[in-house]
Amino acid sequence: MHSKRRIKRDKKNCVQPEAYGRTVKVRWGYLMLLGILFSLEVAAFSANAQELQPERMQAIKKADNQSSVNWKLVSQEINEKNEYVYDGDKTDDTMSDRVLPKISDGSWGYVMNGKVQETASVNAANLAGWWHVKNGWVDWSDGILETADGWHKYVGGKQEVTANETVESNPGGWFFLKDGTVDFSYTGLAQNENGIFWMKAGGFDTEMTGVVPDTIGVTKDGSGWLYLHGGIFDANADTIAANEAGWWKIRNGLVDFSYTGLAYNETGWYYLQNGMVDFGYCGAVQNEFGIWYVENGRVDMAYDGRAYGYYFSGGKAQ
Repeated sequence: MHSKRRIKRDKKNCVQPEAYGRTVKVRWGYLMLLGILFSLEVAAFSANAQELQPERMQAIKKADNQSSVNWKLVSQEINEKNEYVYDGDKTDDTMSDRVLPKISDGSWGYVMNGKVQETASVNAANLAGWWHVKNGWVDWSDGILETADGWHKYVGGKQEVTANETVESNPGGWFFLKDGTVDFSYTGLAQNENGIFWMKAGGFDTEMTGVVPDTIGVTKDGSGWLYLHGGIFDANADTIAANEAGWWKIRNGLVDFSYTGLAYNETGWYYLQNGMVDFGYCGAVQNEFGIWYVENGRVDMAYDGRAYGYYFSGGKAQ
């Protein structure tokens, strides 16, 4: 079933269909999608300058010596039988794949083979843009909605193609949008006003914890590495975290490639050089808490004995 909208008329005979708080004006009953007369003096006509222009024009040659030509914009709409009609009441059962208005009640229908078709959820077009059509009629809802050719973001029923390389949600989760469509092929970083996220196959990956290179220009020159926890960039993180290349010193959520010394995470203390844990290092290393026995890059808190000129108890020089 399609949703109908209230119609009110003003003193100038304007028709104003209203749905979900949005108003579409159709002046003089037909001038939006139903026609205006203009002459060839108009050198450049922009379809983008007006939301809905009629899409068929009939040339009428004037019978005079100058052989000048006028163009008539022919009306197009849906009649009470939900049929496509043009120029008043002419039907055409070849008209297909078009969103057009039903002026009598302000709804917009999806025409196939000259009639409104009770289709499943589809994304259909007219000169004003792309629209979410459900059961044959434009659905004026907002959100990321599933259609036969993909998941798209709609505002007032119209696809928002400017939603590009960002993250937005629907009741099913958070998704990566490219030109207003969920890109299920995308895996990587993405951001919106709420933060930076890890996306996997187009969806938010809450299981991602680790270190990834900056591919979206968050760091200087895009050369840094970011630490993600639960799929979200943690700008406050101060820890050691791993990826396939090694274990890294994280400071303010970024790998600190300048760090050399001892650092801590939930598994213990480690010795790092140039921001990376050196698992081949053995020796005594000092920090603000003392001098420590390090074996294979990790402080051995169980070590008691002499080594490297020190006596250690519990891994710490006495």
